[in-house]
Amino acid sequence: MKLELSLHASKLKNVAGAFKGTSDPFAVVTQIATTRGSKPNILGKTEVFKNNLSPQWAKVFEIDYELGTPVKVAVGVYDEVRKSENKSMGTAVFDIGELLGARGNTRAKKLKTGGTLFATVRKSKGSGLLRLNLKGTKLKNVEGWVGKSDPFYELYRKADTAGGLTWDNVFRSEVEKNNLNPNWKPATVELSQLCGGDLDAPIKVAVFDYERKGGHVSMGSFETTVNGLVSGAQTGQQFTLTQKGKNVGTLAATHASVEGVSSGDMSEHMEKTAITPVSPPVGQET
Repeated sequence: MKLELSLHASKLKNVAGAFKGTSDPFAVVTQIATTRGSKPNILGKTEVFKNNLSPQWAKVFEIDYELGTPVKVAVGVYDEVRKSENKSMGTAVFDIGELLGARGNTRAKKLKTGGTLFATVRKSKGSGLLRLNLKGTKLKNVEGWVGKSDPFYELYRKADTAGGLTWDNVFRSEVEKNNLNPNWKPATVELSQLCGGDLDAPIKVAVFDYERKGGHVSMGSFETTVNGLVSGAQTGQQFTLTQKGKNVGTLAATHASVEGVSSGDMSEHMEKTAITPVSPPVGQET
């Protein structure tokens, strides 16, 4: 079976050095060789999270898993250093079988250097891609009196973790500098990661003002579904961003389409959304 692994960390130790600001952490994931003759396999690395010691990485890693076969991954966290060698911020090893058996499929590991690394794994469900173009209009400026906000958006899926239901970040857009009417670049997101193949599962779109020193400022959010985005693109719907109950601008999907969905996934979706005919009262003709 295919699994999806996501990571986040909390209270990492700042290794940037005196007078050099805050670390820019990223993680490298390697599947450890657990059988004779096998070799370690680098699955990839996350994006760099600038000036943040509690990164919520959006990158999702796919792992092939067979029941009864031991699979372990080593996660190394590093501070990105330009024009020099990256600095280690700690490492941890996770057993995939233990993750599957843990509450919320999530385990936490304390790092010797300081901080905690969290790993969550889930079965990959569904197929296909969401192709999405988002555009903002009249976003509220949260930059202050000088300058304009630098908005980017994130996509979240609802996940059942050890701490209960929460929003899990699965995609992050590029930053639009000094623009309250941003038109972000086209995005492609795997449906298995965004909604587990369920086009009517709740997802959240959240917009933030990018801050170079970290601590990005919320500019509002809204909840919808993949089908909601597709329908909105077809009808020209404006999605209202809200912040503490107040309207703070709108987002529109100038394009949203789903492709590559298998017939099996589509059949399952049709079964979920099928309407059962209501029988008329006794004695009433149809």
